[in-house]
Amino acid sequence: MAKPKGKDPNAGFQKAEQRIQKALKSGATKLDLSSFGLTALPDSIAALTQLQVLSIGGNKLTGLPEFIAALTNLQTLDAWGNQLTALPESIGALTNLVALYGFGNKLTALPESIGVLTKLQQLHVWGNQLTALPESIAALTQLQWLGVSNNQLTALPESIAALTKLQSLDVSKNRLTHLPESIAGLTKLQWLGVANNQLTALPESIAGLTKLQALNVANNQLTALPESIAGLTKLQALYVADNQLTALPESLRKLKYLTQMFLHGNDGLGLPPEVLGPTWLEVSDGKKPAKPADILDYYFRIRAGKRPLNEAKLILVGRGGVGKTSLVNRLLHERFDKDEKKTEGICISEWKLRLRGQEDIRLNLWDFGGQEIMHATHQFFLTQRSLYLLVLEGRQGAEDADAEYWLKLIESFAAESDGEVSPVIVVLNKTAENPFDLNRRALRQKYSFIRDFIATDCAGGTGMKELCTAIERETDQMKYVRASFPASWFAIKDKLAGLTTGKLKKSFLSFDEYRALCAENGEKEPGGQDSLGTHLHNLGIALNFKDDPRLRDTHVLNPHWVTNGIYKVLNSPLLKQQKGELRLGDAAKILDLPEYPRNMHPFLFDLMKKFQLCFTYLDDDTHYLIPELLDKQEAPDAAQFYPAECLNFEYRYPILPEGLLPRFIVRTHNLSTGLSRWRTGVILAFEGNRALVKADVQDKRIFIAVTGPTAGRRRLLAVIRSDLERIHADISKLKPEAFVPVPGNPGESVPYDDLLVMEREGERKFKKPINGRLVEIDVLELLNGVDLEGTRPRQAATEKPVRLFYSYAHKDEALRNELETHLKLLQRTGVISEWHDRKIEPGDDWKKSIDENLENADIILLLVSADFIASDYCYEKEMKRALERQDAREATVIAVVVRDVNWKKAPFAKLQALPKDAKAVTMWADRDSAWRDVSEGIERVAEQLRNQRGPRKPGGPRRPRALHRPAVDRLDPTGRAADPLRRQRRSR
Repeated sequence: MAKPKGKDPNAGFQKAEQRIQKALKSGATKLDLSSFGLTALPDSIAALTQLQVLSIGGNKLTGLPEFIAALTNLQTLDAWGNQLTALPESIGALTNLVALYGFGNKLTALPESIGVLTKLQQLHVWGNQLTALPESIAALTQLQWLGVSNNQLTALPESIAALTKLQSLDVSKNRLTHLPESIAGLTKLQWLGVANNQLTALPESIAGLTKLQALNVANNQLTALPESIAGLTKLQALYVADNQLTALPESLRKLKYLTQMFLHGNDGLGLPPEVLGPTWLEVSDGKKPAKPADILDYYFRIRAGKRPLNEAKLILVGRGGVGKTSLVNRLLHERFDKDEKKTEGICISEWKLRLRGQEDIRLNLWDFGGQEIMHATHQFFLTQRSLYLLVLEGRQGAEDADAEYWLKLIESFAAESDGEVSPVIVVLNKTAENPFDLNRRALRQKYSFIRDFIATDCAGGTGMKELCTAIERETDQMKYVRASFPASWFAIKDKLAGLTTGKLKKSFLSFDEYRALCAENGEKEPGGQDSLGTHLHNLGIALNFKDDPRLRDTHVLNPHWVTNGIYKVLNSPLLKQQKGELRLGDAAKILDLPEYPRNMHPFLFDLMKKFQLCFTYLDDDTHYLIPELLDKQEAPDAAQFYPAECLNFEYRYPILPEGLLPRFIVRTHNLSTGLSRWRTGVILAFEGNRALVKADVQDKRIFIAVTGPTAGRRRLLAVIRSDLERIHADISKLKPEAFVPVPGNPGESVPYDDLLVMEREGERKFKKPINGRLVEIDVLELLNGVDLEGTRPRQAATEKPVRLFYSYAHKDEALRNELETHLKLLQRTGVISEWHDRKIEPGDDWKKSIDENLENADIILLLVSADFIASDYCYEKEMKRALERQDAREATVIAVVVRDVNWKKAPFAKLQALPKDAKAVTMWADRDSAWRDVSEGIERVAEQLRNQRGPRKPGGPRRPRALHRPAVDRLDPTGRAADPLRRQRRSR
């Protein structure tokens, strides 16, 4: 038996032997020796001739023994993440091999004998040192997946055309200078990745890949795309970012199924970020990609006729009373009023600059009110493509802390898609009255986006000339300030702007009125009107919130109207008196009715809900709570959470934005019904457990303490972490650090990420000085104490989640929110991803978005109630199509009875329903139990669907979307197979 040399450093060797002996006795067909730290394989493996799956990944093997040839029944060999420099020629004896995973090794070549493996369907050898593929690879005619990315290949063999069953080919991160013309022979290819190579062109023959759904050629040296690309009629995703494109072929417009197109980093195209939309990384983090049709429409419009937009935003931020409004008046009107009133809301002004004495630029000045209550809303207006003035004063001696606070806020919210942060000029104001300074050198080193420090005093005009010069200089250098804008759209843009200042002053338009205005001014096509609307929204010229069905029918022409309306509500004495509680009817007492007519009050409140500034009570959708205005006093029952008796967790922030905890209260409000809430904390209840979540603003921390039955504590903690991490994801550069408290040692904690590193590197225990002594800490004990199984980053599911679609009546939105909370654990573990109509993005066609997501769903939930049955759209459109897709074995439909109703004669009456016995959720004595029954039923179905798909290996290429939609037998929520409904499929 081959054993490791020396003092048996391979601690897993004995454990491996034990598993092998156990497999010999039981006749097991699978053996997993992954991550045992093995430097050699035990000879006894050769006796396991019945093995079909052998997993030896994550070890330290430098070679595979010749005796592996004895495993002639082997179908899967998983040897990822070792130190293999070669595969033995004897591997050719494994003629039943279907999948070979050898990625993350040091292979310099593949043996010619690999061509004998004619049953091979998956070959993943990415992350090695391969310089060429053997000609014998052409014999692998059953191959469907080939992953050879991150190697040193300089060419692909012409013989690759023989792989006629290949569906996925990933050759990214190599040294390819061209693709062979023969690639057209891969007629079943659905996913082609050639990113990060040295390609200068794509072959015209690429048009032969008629089933291709995703093409990734990002980060090459392409100067053009071939006209023949129109032949890729099934293409859904095109990644061409970071090339050298200077033009796009008209034929791209023929790709009707294209839903994602990434052209970022091709400056020669002249497309601004508002048009390009989120980058691929941002989309992978959950943002909605720009529509290819909108990008192409804009591009070809500016080709037909264009003018530079010459427009940008200048945003003034700082605490209240620092003199922002006085600065604006000095800059624009050369006047000063020592009794200037504080800005309550946002004041938007227009400033026309003449750069270099010949070029007119329009700066839109946004002067933010500095009251704390408003900081929560700043994040929705701190945007890219802006120049910032950070205004400070030294009267209260807090200038250093204020500088850090605002610079971090700008860094977090105003980062460009390429990681750059918008430029900032730091204004040291009121210096005649209170001279002060900052550690300028240290701040510049920490915040590279600071362009200048300028001392000013508005009373005497000190520093105004220097400030104007700096603003002109930075505006001149701003990215995209001269971005092209279709000439035909300028007239509409100017007409809309004129409506806000004319005699018949208008602050908003209905969508129909907007369409009519566009048609009158030369834009008659609905697609062009929608595209223009999206650009005007992104530029902050005319807002349209199409992401919410309640908001999409209104075009706001004056952003000042929106922000001031919200701020008037937030700052009203009535709201403060009522501790943040407000009814819709109260708005008439706060808002000026001529400017804010009653019919627009729901719009403003719905907008506040969208921004997570408020929520409605479960029993009354006209009764609102705004957590920003809750009582500051911590609730007495918070003292009942004794850290020594709780499961604890903590986040530490470089800066804690004012509105973060209130946003969390809004997101989790269904868990705090009837429990204590205050401005910086809340108590939650979930499945019999309770949690205290509170912020320490000064210490920049959020503490979490969970109490109740031990078995359920981690579930509630997982829900809380999920919601906080969703909020963190919206603030790109906030990057808080998570800490795990050390049990039995109050005040001591360990960074969560450090624990993950130790676990990954095999460190099981470490010592930490605590109170003058070394305490040994168990890494897994700490991690497993706070993590649910499968939720750690290295454990997270690598299979694409099952897509879930909600069909529900909007009157049941509160119940849908409750169900979402109970499904968060499935989302966190990657089992499901969910979609409902509140996730429609700005500028989307809401009907098309619903239809597309309904068609792509794996599980369709029907939230059954009287209102669901009464809804024409839910009942006639969504439910009908859902049942058709189930009959075709394309999806699984689950009825979830949320409110009591007679549905026994409905078309979906034969479905297995949830919760147990189809008893409506609202009729259960313990609603948590009802929802848990529902979530467990959904989980069973989701896991069955995932099992039918088969696994995707960690780090492997992403499958094209279609590969994730196999036809499946109907599943019911109990996990049993059920006979499909015998209904003839109807056309939609």
